[in-house]
Amino acid sequence: MFQLLRLAAQAEALRWKRTGRGYAIQAGLGAAAAIFFLLLLVMLHVAALIWLARGRDPAVAALIVAGVDLVLVALLGWLAARHAEDPVAVEATRVRDDALRQVGDTTARAAMVMPLLRSQSAKKGLIGAALTAAVVGLIARR
Repeated sequence: MFQLLRLAAQAEALRWKRTGRGYAIQAGLGAAAAIFFLLLLVMLHVAALIWLARGRDPAVAALIVAGVDLVLVALLGWLAARHAEDPVAVEATRVRDDALRQVGDTTARAAMVMPLLRSQSAKKGLIGAALTAAVVGLIARR
């Protein structure tokens, strides 16, 4: 049994190592893609600036590009700042809380019934059940 547990632990360690290596490679490739995307945005800005500067002063063209960037930053920042709750996450939280409450209720009932089942006499069992119910009630209120 211990050899199987050791084998399972070694397999899990190898799995974590390989998974981490895969995530590291993905992160590196994603960072490279992000750099090239930023370079693309810079080139698009330069192209827009050159195109707008044809019939205008270059400073005015730069201000137009900066104004468009400001509007995009404001719009994206507003969208990012909104606190939209995911309905699936809200439902999952509700289900988790209900399940934990039911586990607590079931445990409380079992704690109240156990003294009755273990008791040699009914009178002693009822007193134990009443005391357990009082303790569980005090704990549940906190």
